[in-house]
Amino acid sequence: MRKLLLLSLIVFTSGCTPFWQQKPTQSADVLWQQRLVQQAELTQWAFKGRTAITQGQEGWNAGIKWEEQHEQFHIKLFGPFSQGGVALDGDQQEVTLTLDDGETMTAATPEQLLAEAMGWLLPVSALRDWVRGVPYSQAAIDNKQLDEQGRLTLLKQAGWTIEFLRYMPFETYSMPSKVFMKHPDLSVRLVVTDWSRPK
Repeated sequence: MRKLLLLSLIVFTSGCTPFWQQKPTQSADVLWQQRLVQQAELTQWAFKGRTAITQGQEGWNAGIKWEEQHEQFHIKLFGPFSQGGVALDGDQQEVTLTLDDGETMTAATPEQLLAEAMGWLLPVSALRDWVRGVPYSQAAIDNKQLDEQGRLTLLKQAGWTIEFLRYMPFETYSMPSKVFMKHPDLSVRLVVTDWSRPK
């Protein structure tokens, strides 16, 4: 009887602990490798939130909507009450920037386009990985730190320092919801309010 009561108590107390607070049974490195495999399979995703971009003495605050479907992406930056803003659409071959007055510009890469149109030296290609909480696949990792869930808390790559301050659940994934990215010439703060699938 005592053993039955003890077993019931253990089951009850473990059942009351949310899964995201339970201590993992595997090492952070093993969970990290599993996370990389899982994220590689996530080729269709979307999020919305807000961002602050600072370059030199200038700063911009904007809402952001980002959608990825395999190799195609759509990024929308907009002002208060979803007014104005710019949209970036592209794939591996060409990228188009649409300004709020309807004017369009094209280039081979998003980095080239934003540098020419906005003066931003923003590594959009790397951001496509960083916003998902994984390193940029085309650059070496200078340093990384993981939490006990095997998720990045700090990443140094391509001259950038990326801090992952908070995560949120999305389907079976754990996705970043607060990311600070710093470079000597530019900084980006991203707060995600919702992860979803492209509509």
